[in-house]
Amino acid sequence: MSGARHPRPWLSPVGRLYLAAAGWHHRRWDRRRPGRAPLPVISLGNLAAGGTGKTPMTLWLAARLTAEGRKPAVVSRGYGGRRRKDPLVVSRGARIQATVDEAGDEAMMIARRQVAGLVVVARRRLEGCALARDEGADVAVLDDGFQHRALARELDIVLLDAADPLGGGRGLPAGWLREPPRGLARADVLILTRAPSELAAHTVPLAAGALPAALRETLAALPAEHVPPVLAATHRPGRLLIPGQDPAPPQRLAGERVLAVSGIARPETFRATLEGLRARVLDHLAWPDHHRFGTREAAAITRAAARCRARWIVTTEKDAVRWPESAPRPTVLTVDFEIGAGAWLLERCRQALEERTP
Repeated sequence: MSGARHPRPWLSPVGRLYLAAAGWHHRRWDRRRPGRAPLPVISLGNLAAGGTGKTPMTLWLAARLTAEGRKPAVVSRGYGGRRRKDPLVVSRGARIQATVDEAGDEAMMIARRQVAGLVVVARRRLEGCALARDEGADVAVLDDGFQHRALARELDIVLLDAADPLGGGRGLPAGWLREPPRGLARADVLILTRAPSELAAHTVPLAAGALPAALRETLAALPAEHVPPVLAATHRPGRLLIPGQDPAPPQRLAGERVLAVSGIARPETFRATLEGLRARVLDHLAWPDHHRFGTREAAAITRAAARCRARWIVTTEKDAVRWPESAPRPTVLTVDFEIGAGAWLLERCRQALEERTP
C-alpha cells in the first residue's frame, strides 16, 4: 500500500506518445467551435494530473461568487462516481441528494461545504451546465475543465504546483503532464499553488523573474499575446473537525500521537502539513488518489492505530467523505486556500462575466 507518486523515467517513450496524442487532440479542437452553455462558465483546471489543490480553489471561488450575490453552480465530471443518471444534481444548498459512490469524492466534498447553491456532476459538462441553469444558477464553476475542450468558457484559470509546475516534465505515465506545456497559451490566468508565503502575499501578478525557471522558459516561448498573468497562492491548515466536539484550531495537534490516513494525489504534502503542526506522526497509511475504502482498509486502519498507540486518527477532508463505516471515526483536517491577489482575480472574473453576451 502506497499512495506516494514518483516519476517513472523508464516509461518516457510512452509519455512522449501520450503528449503527442494530447497535442494532436488539442490542435484539432483549436479548429473547432466548442458548445456554448446557457450561462457563463469559469473553468478551473491544471496542466498536470492531481495534487495542485484545485478543490480548495473551487471552494474559495464558489464562496466568493456567492458572497457577491451570484448563484454559482459547481459542475464537475464526478471522477470515480458510478451513476446511472447523468447529469446528476449532487446537492441543492444544504440538501445532499446523491451518494459519494454516485458523485465521486471531490464533488461530495464540495457539496458538504455548502459554498455553492448547486453541485452537479456530468460526463458531458455542457449538459451539466444546462441543468445548472434550469436549476437557477447564473454562473458555472467548471471543476477540472482545462482539457475539456467541448465547452466554451469565459475564463480559463489553470493551477500549477509551485514546486513542480510542469508535472515532472514528462507526459503520463512517466510524469504527470496531461498535455504539452504549450497548452498554457489557452489559459487566461495561471496560479502557482503551495507557493512560498512571500510569493502568495503578492497582490498583483508576479514578475517573470519571480517564476520557477521551467515555467518562465515555457512562457517565454509562447507568443507574447498568449502569455497569461501568473498569481501565487498557498494552502494553510484550516481547522480540526473532531467527532463529537466543536471544531478546533489545527495547532491542537502539537505534540499529539497521530496516525495519518490519506488517499490523495500528493500524500507527502498531508504528512508535511501534520508535521508542520508539530504532530508526532507515528505512521501514515497512504492509498492512491480516489481510493475506495472498504472493510480491508478499515481493518488496516484499526490495526495501525492499535499498533502505534495513536491518540488521533487524522485524515483529509476529501478522504472523510468515503471513510469506511467500520473504521474508527477520524479527525478531519481542513485546508484553506489563501491568495494575496484574490481581489485582482475576482475583478478579472467580474470582467469575464460582464463580457458575456446574451
